[in-house]
Amino acid sequence: MMIGDIVSGSENSKIVLIEDSIDANGRNVLLSYIVSLSKITEEVHLLLFDVRGQDTQEALNSLGIQNVKVHKAFTELLQWDRSQGIGLHTDIKAYIRERLSPGIKSVSVVIDSLSPLLTHTSPSFTCKTLHELAYSEALRSQVQQVVTLLHGDLHDDNSLSLTHHTCTTVHKMVPITTPYAMFCCNTIHKKVSGKVVKIRESFNITEEYQVTEVAEVKQMSQNLPADQNQLDPTANLTFNLSLSDKEKEARSQVILPYTYNKERQECVLAKSVGEGKIFYQPDEADDFDEEDPDDDLDI
Repeated sequence: MMIGDIVSGSENSKIVLIEDSIDANGRNVLLSYIVSLSKITEEVHLLLFDVRGQDTQEALNSLGIQNVKVHKAFTELLQWDRSQGIGLHTDIKAYIRERLSPGIKSVSVVIDSLSPLLTHTSPSFTCKTLHELAYSEALRSQVQQVVTLLHGDLHDDNSLSLTHHTCTTVHKMVPITTPYAMFCCNTIHKKVSGKVVKIRESFNITEEYQVTEVAEVKQMSQNLPADQNQLDPTANLTFNLSLSDKEKEARSQVILPYTYNKERQECVLAKSVGEGKIFYQPDEADDFDEEDPDDDLDI
């Protein structure tokens, strides 16, 4: 139940990325995080960079959550009118710090979505923004969690890879594979201990945006059956490449000229009184080379 533990806050994760696509929407998962964060933090700041973020705001209004502050950035994303609102090039840390309620000690930041920021700025700027929001002390309050939605099919692999590396948890939404669940995702979670957990889970989300009925989806390995009628390449050769059991036994009993068994060693020692002898006793793992090492020398 990895996704359920992370959403509820029982499993710590500083930066959470929900990557969706046109085939698998992740906005309901984002709403589940917002509802959970509104219960465990004093204040949640929701930054709407995407026009579809209005759907997120309407869903929250229907639930009557009071401690979520919504900041609309999509109305003047590029800030051509030099407005004082939030845009792509706004210092988000300073913007949120100026709008924190007095006495707030814990805060969470939710971005819906990160795609406009990643499209109009560099990946390094986007990753730096996420990291500073999660770990910087500029907000003067403890940042509980940063959660962001990202439309993965709008970006190249390099941008996605850098963003994944910055986050401590990545939920990649995938099409459902079971009739008993509404959602399915591949989760990569980096624990505080350094262990990385990879899991695919299916789950449902209630009308109150609670994650329920989480189940791990086992990926079936596709084992191709072996071809019983496969031809043997050694069947019609004019020479034999294998040895019979009798031939293997006869080969093992052959005494090589440069090796000494106990009887031969005692015989040589008895004949060579006063002379030094060197005996080589090979190990079982020795690799014998039957070629003459000096064969290429012109002597």
